[in-house]
Amino acid sequence: MSDSVMTEVAAVKIKEDNCSGCSTCIYVCPFEAIKKDKTTGKTVLEIEKCQVCGLCYSTCPAKAIDSLYYDVDSLTSYLEKAKQKYASDTLVVMCKGSAPDFTGVEKLFGLKSFVPLSVPCVGRVPEEIFLKAMLMGIQKMNVLACDTDYCRFEHGSAVTRRKIAGLNMLLEQLGYGKDAITFKRNSLKVTVDANSCIRCGNCVWFCPYQAAKLDSPGAVTFDLTLCRGCGLCVAMCPALALDLENWERQRISTIVSKMASEVKTPSVLVFRCQWAVFPSLDGMEPSANVRFIDMPCASRVDTSHVLEALQKGADGVLIAACSEEDCKQEKSSGKAKHSVDKLNEKLAQIGLKDKVQFCTVAPRFPDKFTRELEQFCAKIGGVKESR
Repeated sequence: MSDSVMTEVAAVKIKEDNCSGCSTCIYVCPFEAIKKDKTTGKTVLEIEKCQVCGLCYSTCPAKAIDSLYYDVDSLTSYLEKAKQKYASDTLVVMCKGSAPDFTGVEKLFGLKSFVPLSVPCVGRVPEEIFLKAMLMGIQKMNVLACDTDYCRFEHGSAVTRRKIAGLNMLLEQLGYGKDAITFKRNSLKVTVDANSCIRCGNCVWFCPYQAAKLDSPGAVTFDLTLCRGCGLCVAMCPALALDLENWERQRISTIVSKMASEVKTPSVLVFRCQWAVFPSLDGMEPSANVRFIDMPCASRVDTSHVLEALQKGADGVLIAACSEEDCKQEKSSGKAKHSVDKLNEKLAQIGLKDKVQFCTVAPRFPDKFTRELEQFCAKIGGVKESR
């Protein structure tokens, strides 16, 4: 391990003095990042293996784990403000990977309005947050998790299902009625415009999950039970025949146009993989010169959207991705880097060299993304990110 990595501030830490040695964190960790030291018997965290899913934090009975992201204090503070902002007594806790837009969430739960709480995995939300929400006046709670085989953190959806079942039993005994918390699963999938498909086979070639099929004489078909919603096939489709729920081509284009128009010059638009960077709950931008667009995977970043950002006035575009080793979509981030490299070769020929940059980061070391952004901003025009 290099000295630079050793000095990084880690997003997850075990407080040895508080640890009771119960091993709960070891059992729930999907990545075998926590183990017992054979010599000392202490519980230790191998931070390089940690994917910051938050399961250990939410399930530790001794509160012996610290997390820089979405801890009890920040979640409580957010709920207090959000309840006032959205003027609703209904809460929806949802995984970023499974949640559609507000209209889609309303349809799934039959709601007219709700307080949204969006996190990288619903499994990271501690039980006490649900209880605190009820004390704040929340009358109905809903949880939207990924489909069982769709969870990017492997155990998150299953752990949450058991947690909600236990909470409902407790709340029923306290007089809140049966099923005070509604639990549903969802996943976002690719869609096909059969009339536009040219049967080129790109989607079949690039799909990491073998979900795309060209067996029939007509348009390509997808086995949606296999689709994991990475969006790589959409970005690689030359006929614009594919789209991805919640990250439709036109929707992203609209966001690009809006952000390019409101950001100050020198301006930077950042396409960030939602598994590589965990933003704060308040949604605040770091500066007037930077705007973020969260993606389901860096592989969903379409070169046309990058070009559109530059055409709309952005001085630079940064793509923040997971490393291939960390990628939640079968190393799809590597395909994204290849596309960006090819785009940069073309941009250099027309005098736009260094306007687009690809970087790999991980939420386990949040300061790395901060440095990458600051360095890129300085390169394209002296923008300084406020911390």
